[in-house]
Order: sequence, then structure tokens, then C-alpha cells
Amino acid sequence: MMIEFDHVIKKYNDFTLDLNMQIPKDRIIGLIGANGAGKSTTFKLILGLIHPDQGSVKVLDRTAQDLKPEQKQEIGTVFSDSGFSEYLKVNQLIPVMKRFYPDFREEEFAERCEKFQIPRNKQIRDFSTGMKAKLNVLLALSHGSRLLLLDVK
Repeated sequence: MMIEFDHVIKKYNDFTLDLNMQIPKDRIIGLIGANGAGKSTTFKLILGLIHPDQGSVKVLDRTAQDLKPEQKQEIGTVFSDSGFSEYLKVNQLIPVMKRFYPDFREEEFAERCEKFQIPRNKQIRDFSTGMKAKLNVLLALSHGSRLLLLDVK
């Protein structure tokens, strides 16, 4: 299995996520629900950013908490509420990505930027919302991700 939630419970003040789910390899799965339904919580559990109160989360055949940095590099993520400094230019992101992801494919990234009309010498703050979203997806795809998590609005 690519991802497995085994009787996972995560509680917050007035919210409880109760999840039992398996996602096999080579599948595309979408989580659709109202605000506050637990979609972002599910992604954070997958990434080991938060821990379940009960049950276990397995990702890439390991518990989420036991993922080593090199295994986390196999996960491409896009969160709607995160991003890079708006004062950076796309070209300035390349050394950052290469530092964090040894498998960052600079040439492939550059080709995709051109294809999707992402200007590499323009500050991100001057991008439209759609351009920022495209940039984040292109970055997530450009380092050999085996698993892609997109948490966008």
C-alpha cells in the first residue's frame, strides 16, 4: 500500500477525525469535503507533521513518524496556505530546491516553467493566484516524487 490508515483517530476540541482507509500504489484519490472535514488533517498525518491519538498511519511501507528524510523527499506536497517568500524570484528557488532535494531536476523544472508560462525572473509576489498554484505544483513534481499530496482550495 502507498498509504494506510488503520483505525486512526485524531481529536481536536470540537472535531474528531475517524479514518480507516487504504490507498494502493498507482492510484489517484481525491478527498472532497466541507471546510473543517479533516482533509488537511489527513495530509498532515500522512506527512508525520501531527500524530494520531489512536491507530497508525503507514506511508511508503513505514509509519509516518518513522519516515526518514530521504523517504520524505519522495513526497511532493502543495498546501494552499504555504509557499515561498513572495520577494523571491523563481530562479532563486532553484538552489533552495537543490539543497533540500538532491533529485531536483532543474532542467525539467525550467522546461515546465516555460511550458506553463511561469516567468523565472519575476518576483512571486507579482504572480496571479493561478500562477502561484502552478509554480507550487511544478516544484512538487520536479524532484522525483513517488507520492504527490495536493491540498489546495
